[in-house]
Amino acid sequence: MEQQLSEAFTIMLTGMVTVFLFLTLLLFAMGLLRRVAATDEPLPVSSPSRRTPTSEAATDKQRLAAISAAVHTYRREHE
Repeated sequence: MEQQLSEAFTIMLTGMVTVFLFLTLLLFAMGLLRRVAATDEPLPVSSPSRRTPTSEAATDKQRLAAISAAVHTYRREHE
């Protein structure tokens, strides 16, 4: 019984040390990657596109035309 407890404790301690070492190594690797991959240039900020009512209407008309063409083509091919 005492030998089994000793063995269980050894296995538990080995597992805990292994996990601790792995997580420590992972943290160092992530820190190194952060330094290597860091850029000093700020990312470009894109301005939101401003849509005018006329461009929205034109876009809606183009969508309607594309949908109509697709429906017409489908019906013609599946008669």
